Amino acid sequence: MKTIIFQEKSAGSALTRQKTIDQSNFPFTLNTTIGCHFGCLYCYLQGFPFVRHTEFGKEVKVKMWLPKKLDLELEKYRDLPQYLKRVQVNAATEGYIPNVMTMLKNRYNRDIMKEVLKVFKKHWDNGNFWMVHLVTKSHMILKHLDILTEMCNQVQVELTITTLSEARRKLLEGSAPSVKKRLEVIRRLSGAGIFMRVMCMPFIGSRDEAVKLRSACFDCGARAFKHKSMNYWNEEALLLGNLEKNKGKINFSYTDLLTKSGEQVIENGRAKMKTVNMPTKKWDNWEFKSMMFENSGYVEMNGIDWGYVA
Repeated sequence: MKTIIFQEKSAGSALTRQKTIDQSNFPFTLNTTIGCHFGCLYCYLQGFPFVRHTEFGKEVKVKMWLPKKLDLELEKYRDLPQYLKRVQVNAATEGYIPNVMTMLKNRYNRDIMKEVLKVFKKHWDNGNFWMVHLVTKSHMILKHLDILTEMCNQVQVELTITTLSEARRKLLEGSAPSVKKRLEVIRRLSGAGIFMRVMCMPFIGSRDEAVKLRSACFDCGARAFKHKSMNYWNEEALLLGNLEKNKGKINFSYTDLLTKSGEQVIENGRAKMKTVNMPTKKWDNWEFKSMMFENSGYVEMNGIDWGYVA
């Protein structure tokens, strides 16, 4: 049985400061809910310590308090260097679960995801610029087409598609929307001028399959492609519908297929670097670090200087 819990009382921060900031880790993350109903077989959130918070695949907790808290925190961090004002939204949850959105609307007449987007837009319009990377694998994001179009200079939608095979999708991704629906999301959002990045993570398959998936998504209008291999579950076991921990395997990707997803910016045959002031792991001090310029498609979205992020 699927359950939904609505959390009224504030429980922590809206924005989570990250200890490590690099090509794969944003300065901040934000999750509008805890848990997910899709129940993807490969999900890394089905073990300890995550199961202390929700029952995997069956329980979702909605942070009703989050939009107001976010508003305060964006103002609190207004004076941060521009390159730190970047947030990945819902990297550890799904904000567009159909039955959750329906119950939230029917019971409270609210739409938490839209409220969050409006907060980010309000601050942008008032000169407090934050880039938003919105992660989802749900076609329900199309309900927010209008506001996302208005925010096309500050939002990159990161849509998860791990395979073109509906059979494999059914095996690995539980009740998540079909591949067909997700490709339609790319068409609709990119057609409205919204930056679309395909997150092929985890990718299980050959290089030829990765090339075909990338091409299909680009044909639909995607502008960026990011992928990496499965590194925490055994791939062969997964394809048989089983979970078996994979110890010691490192991340792998076909680097030449990465597009506008944090890859190096090369200048005069070398990786371009920039020394910037960065927070320490606990964000209790600052230190100068040499950061590699990364191509994330920002320059084609707005005229703001994002430091080492291009």
